[in-house]
Amino acid sequence: MRERSDDNRPRRSVQQPYGFLSYGRTPHVPESDRPPDELLRHFHAKLTGDLMELTDLDAKIPAVYLDERMPLGTLWEDELKGHLARCQVLVPLLSQRLFSSDWCALEWQCFELRQELQRERGTFTRNAIVPVLWNPLRPEEIPPPYRDVQYTHQAFGTAYADMGLRGLLKYGRHATFTKVVYQLALKIVEVAVSARLEPCEPGDFDHLFDSLKRSTGEEH
Repeated sequence: MRERSDDNRPRRSVQQPYGFLSYGRTPHVPESDRPPDELLRHFHAKLTGDLMELTDLDAKIPAVYLDERMPLGTLWEDELKGHLARCQVLVPLLSQRLFSSDWCALEWQCFELRQELQRERGTFTRNAIVPVLWNPLRPEEIPPPYRDVQYTHQAFGTAYADMGLRGLLKYGRHATFTKVVYQLALKIVEVAVSARLEPCEPGDFDHLFDSLKRSTGEEH
């Protein structure tokens, strides 16, 4: 059967993974019997499973990239740049730790750069960033540029707005958590298909990485 030529039709993905999960790391607390970011991994696994069911992505490549390693050298930096250059949707988990993270700000800047390159080519359609309310936050607590992108959705319900996704999971609202994550997966697919964010060269990010390392004194 001949494929339709309608530009608005869903099309087979050519970029993998679908999403890039941006989050502020939680430090390990020696007195705690739980590893840091345990709930984050649970969310990542559920979101990955839903996206695999909703798309044609290859199971050998994660549907959502999650960087759990600390910066440890050039190979790590090259891998990070590669994923930032190819992932279709940025998924920042809104929290105070994300807002205070220079590396999370860098990840946002990299996606903004890709979108600006697409604007210059005249092929930009929509923002390819889907924020997630990870912890409960008042609107005034969310700084720009994060608050400039829609992060609450009426269909997700008031419990999500009041507790954040982490709160739903932490306090046993599993049915609501499961529903919201599935709705997020649908939103990510919709944005990926309609935004069609084109990949760029990882080297396009070199100046952003170099600027961050100069400002923080970090070497990798």
